Amino acid sequence: MAQGEGIRRSVGVDKEGLMEQHRVSGVTVKRWRYQPMIPQPDYIRRTKMRIETLLVGSLLFASISVNAAVCPEFSGRGLDYTNPKDRKRLGLVEKFHFTEDVRSLRKGASSYLIDDLEYVLNFFPNHHPALNALARLVIREGTPLPPHADANIECRFRWAEQAQPMDAMVPVIQGVYYSRVGRPEDAKTALEKAVKLAPDNPEVNYNLGLALYDLEEYEGARSYARKAYRGGYPLPGLRNMLERAGYPLSD
Repeated sequence: MAQGEGIRRSVGVDKEGLMEQHRVSGVTVKRWRYQPMIPQPDYIRRTKMRIETLLVGSLLFASISVNAAVCPEFSGRGLDYTNPKDRKRLGLVEKFHFTEDVRSLRKGASSYLIDDLEYVLNFFPNHHPALNALARLVIREGTPLPPHADANIECRFRWAEQAQPMDAMVPVIQGVYYSRVGRPEDAKTALEKAVKLAPDNPEVNYNLGLALYDLEEYEGARSYARKAYRGGYPLPGLRNMLERAGYPLSD
């Protein structure tokens, strides 16, 4: 695998079967698998508001795929995060603009949080941790173009791929992002690209298995899960999910 931090998305379900846990680059995210009942008189009104909010969010994330075609030419430095020669300049950039506060999305180091992330990505478009942090920020803010951002996340993915087309971690980050915003087909496409670039990488195979599971393509998910675990992937989430779906890896 290329230098830098990988993406890990371990999915587990609680004992009531209501809550999923996704683990992406060391950050645990929980989400309801099913909308829990709220025994309150205004339940219907709350549900209606929730549906409307989800629809608005879905439209925001879906619309960006149309607008992605208008990305301008990249005007940053365009250094390659996976190139040892380029990484000699990495320390200074990260020291002032990719602190632990920025990485964990607590606050910016020099200005707005998005300013620091974009500063790093303008130097290293395929900076794996910064690109993943941007994806998490976009999800948190509920828009592909967070306030004060110079470019939407689709452009950032495109520029990262242009910086190093052979970097498999870029489509992995992209695929995990698409999974989390409810675009499973796009997630599958991105992760299939990643597998072509790194066919023996356990982490890449694991994440494609998760994407196929989300699409209920269980045989394909099982095939990639087997490759991931044969390669030593440590997290049991996909194995457990497939067993519950009736597709144990032992068959």
